[in-house]
Amino acid sequence: MCDQEFRTLRIDPRYPYTNQTKACYDNYCDYYKCTRLLGEIDDCKLFKRYFETICPNFWISHWDELREKGAFPGPI
Repeated sequence: MCDQEFRTLRIDPRYPYTNQTKACYDNYCDYYKCTRLLGEIDDCKLFKRYFETICPNFWISHWDELREKGAFPGPI
């Protein structure tokens, strides 16, 4: 049995097309910007749910490694 609830995320109107690469990257950056500024609030967690849903896991782990090294090339 699974403890996690699965729901379909709403459509993000900023990304109306099927290629979700930019949405993946932007939501990853938005989550870490949000948590840096506001802490772990529910509004920030929405960004995390988006990027965890649409980003390939190996991208997320690679970006996490870059962030830990201080070498992430994004606005966070």
